[in-house]
Amino acid sequence: MRLEESGAAAAVPRARPRVRGVRQVIDFQVLTELAFREGVERIGVGVVVRDASGRILMIRRAAHDVLPGLWEYPGGGREDGEPVPAGAARELAEETGLTGLPLEYARHLDFSSQRGLRVRQFVFTAVVPDGTPVVLSPDHDGHQWADAERLPPTGEGQRAVIEWLTGRLAVPGWRPAGGYLTTVARPSAYGCFLVTDPRGRVLGMRSAVDPGVWNFPGGNVEHGETPFSTALREAREELGLDLAAENPEAVARRRLVAVIHEQAGADQPVPACGFVFDGGVLTREQQARIRLDPAEHTEWRFETAHDWHARLTPARYQRLRQVLRAHRSGVPLYLERPTPTDDDFEGVLVFVTDRAGRLLMNLREDRPGMAWPGYWTPIGGWREADESARESAVREVREEAGLEITGLRPLPDPHHDHGLPLTRVLHAVWEGPDSDLRLGDEGLAVRMVPLDEVLGLKVPPYLHHYLPLLAAAADQSTGSTA
Repeated sequence: MRLEESGAAAAVPRARPRVRGVRQVIDFQVLTELAFREGVERIGVGVVVRDASGRILMIRRAAHDVLPGLWEYPGGGREDGEPVPAGAARELAEETGLTGLPLEYARHLDFSSQRGLRVRQFVFTAVVPDGTPVVLSPDHDGHQWADAERLPPTGEGQRAVIEWLTGRLAVPGWRPAGGYLTTVARPSAYGCFLVTDPRGRVLGMRSAVDPGVWNFPGGNVEHGETPFSTALREAREELGLDLAAENPEAVARRRLVAVIHEQAGADQPVPACGFVFDGGVLTREQQARIRLDPAEHTEWRFETAHDWHARLTPARYQRLRQVLRAHRSGVPLYLERPTPTDDDFEGVLVFVTDRAGRLLMNLREDRPGMAWPGYWTPIGGWREADESARESAVREVREEAGLEITGLRPLPDPHHDHGLPLTRVLHAVWEGPDSDLRLGDEGLAVRMVPLDEVLGLKVPPYLHHYLPLLAAAADQSTGSTA
């Protein structure tokens, strides 16, 4: 069935081809609901069939069909109420005569149909022997087994899926998600270590499969393992180091840093529960003995949390910040991905003004890993433990400037467009004397600066957005000294 067709054919009863190996592992109902929440209007299915020689089965649309002459892998629209794997098996049987194949879910493809509908196609893959006969439907008039590098004329989306799949299959030991998930303990769980160097920088390893991803030492729990034993085994395999021997005091405590529940998504189609443990500190001598498994990682490095921001996606950077917050607190934290809306911050920026129209500013230290080194900025810092945004703001102002503030109010977005990821921005009015102001444990100086003089200092660009908001609120009483 083509994605462009009406749903009328769905009302015609027919025998359902048998499908093996996917329904009990992946909850496609969850993935379908996720697709609709993301604006998808139609669910499709597709099957990339490979023969034993690694060639791809491509079929050509007949002259009377939509997009005549286009080559494609088998697929179409899911019928109303039809399970996704059953839809894939049905489309494969209708268009090629192939039945009873164990289908493995691989990934999804998003595209717009001929009618302009947003479609998410769930793509499966299967393997057949060389020379397997193919019986085409009336909607197709030709087929061929093509090398991935020499596909016949096809859509860019399907070409990208085939190239992605064949590229992944070239990685030793890699399997599509639908097959791989049958080899790990369910529900999915993983264990990993947070490892630092003597300067407090965090260890990350670049993935060999996806070079844009940096990982902690760790991996999925296998049968008979615990998350902690998994973390130890994975560290031996990935780093070439036995952390229990390298850092016996830290590792023997089995200190749990955080538990992270990650909801199912398009890339990870089942929920996962992760356990992050303290792996201790690696000295220069220990780092010199690191030996990566080239099949898994291509390089390792220690970076400050600030510098990791440039190397991680926003979601992975937020997870790193969450784990580091848990590590600082000394108490294990339960974390969720995606993060609940009321808990989706890791830092605060606090604009403290007075009735004289001045803004409290802090001169930042100029050292590696520091945000805005050598700049004058408002008071700010990272969240601690399970603080609310207001609690973090009150503590930061107390620590950096010696002031007690109340009456905090949020300032309007869009602060993320101004270099402030994961940050809540708040404002308070201070009514105390200048003699209460003192430099705390961060920065080189603090002082009250008239609003019209702020831009004469070396300041971050986000001040251009917030200064007009502060000037408009200068005559409003929104806080007081304690």
